[in-house]
Amino acid sequence: MDMKKYSGVKKLKISAFAFLVAATSLVAIPSSLAADIPTVKLISPVISGSNSIDRTTSDLQIPAQKWYREGSKSLVITSPEGKELTLKFLLTKDGTAPWAGQTLILQVGAPYSGSNGTWDANGTEIGAQAGTWSDAAAGQVTATTGADGIATFTFKNKNSDAKYKATDVLSGSFQFSDNANRRYTQFKPTIAGLSDYNEPYLIKDIINVDIVQDAVAVTPTPTATPTPTATPPAPKALPSMRLISPTYGPTNSVDTTREIAQYYSAKTRAFYTYVAAGSTLTLKYKVTSDGTAPLANTEVTLQANSQYSGSKANWISGTTKIGAGSDTAPGAQLKGKTDAAGEVTFVIKNTDTTGTEAKPAAPNAAAPTVGRLFGTFKPVITGYGDKDADVDLATFDVYAAAKATTITCIKGKVSKKVTAVSPKCPAGYKKK
Repeated sequence: MDMKKYSGVKKLKISAFAFLVAATSLVAIPSSLAADIPTVKLISPVISGSNSIDRTTSDLQIPAQKWYREGSKSLVITSPEGKELTLKFLLTKDGTAPWAGQTLILQVGAPYSGSNGTWDANGTEIGAQAGTWSDAAAGQVTATTGADGIATFTFKNKNSDAKYKATDVLSGSFQFSDNANRRYTQFKPTIAGLSDYNEPYLIKDIINVDIVQDAVAVTPTPTATPTPTATPPAPKALPSMRLISPTYGPTNSVDTTREIAQYYSAKTRAFYTYVAAGSTLTLKYKVTSDGTAPLANTEVTLQANSQYSGSKANWISGTTKIGAGSDTAPGAQLKGKTDAAGEVTFVIKNTDTTGTEAKPAAPNAAAPTVGRLFGTFKPVITGYGDKDADVDLATFDVYAAAKATTITCIKGKVSKKVTAVSPKCPAGYKKK
């Protein structure tokens, strides 16, 4: 499958949103998960099938809506009315390494949840949300993680009118939309500067606590003899076509792999950077049979302004003019053949004179949301589909090039003209 157009997440109107989350928290899961993302996971109470319900999938009322990143969960637990509730969260920097000394913000009665429980948090009472579906949390508390990356919160419930028992909630047939009779609160962890979906984002456990008349009875799990874990087979090595010159990384490009990951092999990479209008790109690729061994004398294709990418920049390669790509075809298919070292080079020159972007502050600056002009170049190894080869997809945003000016420099009776973007007179000369 080829790369699909990326479209931004659109927020629902408040009234529609309230309808969607009436069951409890709304958590939608996109199809790909980037690595090295901070996480907040509930570690106490310990979640099991007998004391909780995982409503991550059930809360996805409209699959097209994305409200939280993949890996986030919506969990339902119960807590007896009038009793203490302790929630412990483990924070990591990247899904593995504990994140010490970090301030965790816990929203009590999270926005749009319809929470109506009442709690005492260190002497401060936090009650129901204002209105039916408020866009503000009922309250919030903070805690700092220790060396183990754990943040602890303790609350005392103040309700005494619970209508349901724990077995009602955890039976699997409970109607979470019966908010008139429910007493519940949604606890949502967050960290300042990290969001639910947009970069930079946080993968989290959102805890929905139904306040009930009694404690849940947990049935001990019989101890079973562990089964030895089989050693998984080594992953199949795929052919690759990697851009080796110019080289791009975090300091001179923006990684967008997560936006296309579901359509490509696991090691495919995508990024964008900036070039001045009129620039010539010399793109050298290394083609291998397994990520290491050169694939010599092999025909490859570079799709310029690739299909589905929305590319509209103009280019020329040799005598081939390259216009906008579409959903049915790229702007052009540039053919090449690898040498004995498995290398192949394509030379492309930009020809845009209008509609260019403003010059970015840095080569890794965020792309403009409007008025963007770019071209995406997608390598293809003949005979291999998008899931069958690891490739580098490079996108070049085109900005307006600075115009050259000419000055006249004199030295005694000698006159010399200098033309450049920022012209300067040679040593010993003065500008006329």
